[in-house]
Formats: sequence, C-alpha cells, structure tokens
Amino acid sequence: MTDVGSTKAWGRIPLRRTKRGLSLAVLCAAAVLAIAACSSAPKAPEAVFDAANKAAELSKLGDGFMAKRQYSAALEYYREARAASSSVDDVGGVAAASSSEGRALLALGSADEAQAEYEASQDYAKMSGEAAALSRAQAGLGEAAFARGDLALALERFGEAVASAGAGSKALAVALHDRGVAEAASGKLDEAISDYRAAEASNLKEKRWAELGANRYALASALARSGKPEEAMRVALGALEADKKAENAVSIPDDLAALATLAETLGENADAWNYWRRSFDAAEAGENTTAEKKALAALVRLADALGKDADGKRYSATLERVEDTKTGK
Repeated sequence: MTDVGSTKAWGRIPLRRTKRGLSLAVLCAAAVLAIAACSSAPKAPEAVFDAANKAAELSKLGDGFMAKRQYSAALEYYREARAASSSVDDVGGVAAASSSEGRALLALGSADEAQAEYEASQDYAKMSGEAAALSRAQAGLGEAAFARGDLALALERFGEAVASAGAGSKALAVALHDRGVAEAASGKLDEAISDYRAAEASNLKEKRWAELGANRYALASALARSGKPEEAMRVALGALEADKKAENAVSIPDDLAALATLAETLGENADAWNYWRRSFDAAEAGENTTAEKKALAALVRLADALGKDADGKRYSATLERVEDTKTGK
C-alpha cells in the first residue's frame, strides 16, 4: 500500500503549477505578430503597435510556451516584452517581464540568473509603486531560495510577498500558496493548511480555476500528511473539478494519481484502480512520460491484489515499452 503521508506519494508540490494551454487570446496574439512581420501585409492601425500592447502580447505568448513547458521559447518572448516596455520607460512593464524571465530561468535550472532577474523585478516594482508587482518579485525571490533549498529564506521572502500584496488580490493568493508550500516542506503543516485555505477562498471567489486546482492539490497533500485521508480525498476531488474547468491537461494526471493514492489508503482498491487507469490515459494523451510510468507501475501492483492477471501483464508490457522509449532502446 502506498504511504499517503509520504511526500514521495505525491511528488514535489510545485510552488505554482503552470496549467493553461495556449488560449485563444494567445493564438490571436501570435497571428497579429506574424502578420506584422510580413512586409506585404496590410498595415494595422498604429494603436496595435503601441509598445505596452506589444509587451502584453509577447508576455501572453511567453505564458503559452511556459504552459507547454517550452521554457527557452518562453524566455525569449519575455525578453522581448521587457525590451518593449523599456523602450517607453514603462517601469511596471519591466518589473512584470523581469519576473516572468526569472520564472522561465528557474524552470530551466538557471537559479543564479533567475535570482538576478527577480532582484531587477523588485527594483523596478519599487520604482513603479505597484503593490502587486512588488509582491510578485518578492515571491519570485522566495521561489529562487526554495529552489536552492534555503527554506528559512524562502519563508521570509514569501512573508514579504504576502505583506506587500493587496487584500483579495491575485498576487496575495499566489504568495499565500507559495508560502504554504514552503511551510509544508518545513513540516509546518497547520500553517500550510491555513495559507492554502486562504488562497483557495480567494481563487474560488474570483473563479481562477487553474490556481484553485493548484491550491486544492497542495491542500490535499498537506491534509493527507496530517493523517486526514477522508478530508484529503474530498479536497482532491475538488482539485480535479477545478482543473477540468480550466482544461488543464498538464495537471489532471497528477490529480487522478493523488485520488488513486488516497483511495488505496482508504482501502478502496477498486476505486484506486479506476483512478490510476484514468491517470495513465490522461498522461499518455498529454505525452507525460513521468506520470505514465507512475500510473503503470501502480496498475501492475494493484492487478495482483485485484486478481486482474491479464490486465497486469498488459500494463507490465506497456510499462516496459514506455521505459524503452524513454531510454531510446
């Protein structure tokens, strides 16, 4: 049986799960930029090429590539967005773009460069006087510290981000969630649960489904580690519901895996089997090899307990194929 209280059962709870795929707005922005690049295309109204609008379009494109885990491409768009903002001395725009650059660099494993971008973002956020921008930069510095394993500094930076954010703002919900992750990693589960619930309430009120899914997934993990699997199951079902509303293909396999793990803990192996199957299906469709292997290994293990010998052999063969594909055999 999987130990639901183990962090290995859930995997590392991310500070922020990037969940959305390319939206219609992003695709439209891409089309506008592509047309603008063609010299034979009709000239659009001058307002379309306003630097602030261009920076916003570029940032949306970067967000789309982050959602697809194409971090290098995202970084290039964020850098272009920063240049567009700098060209008109839009310090708030520079702060936002620098923070986004830091996020992409951190995803690429360039922690030192990410730190520098977050520090620049903090400087420009202070110049702009925008509370949300300052909170985002401070949260980014917390993420960089968290990535280095400095939990004490991460908690300090996330605390600053919470204090800087405006009441009820999206920035506050992000900072609370991030602080909750650091608290949970430090073993401060009660504090983590409190922060997750506060972020959850804000995101639910504003119908920020992607962020809500992240809150509930992390909250379910903390509840499970606190020895409350029944409550964790209810919350994990809520995470899946939120991710479905946001159509988050990146996160749904993880939600289903969490539900499967909790079902096993509660002795509901038949339900666990179904959740693992659905997790594998979603992971395979999204080409998420890590989630595929996790689900397949669980299905092979459960097949024996449930007397599903034929299914066990089939999933075992599939697991071998997936592993061979990843290693290039």
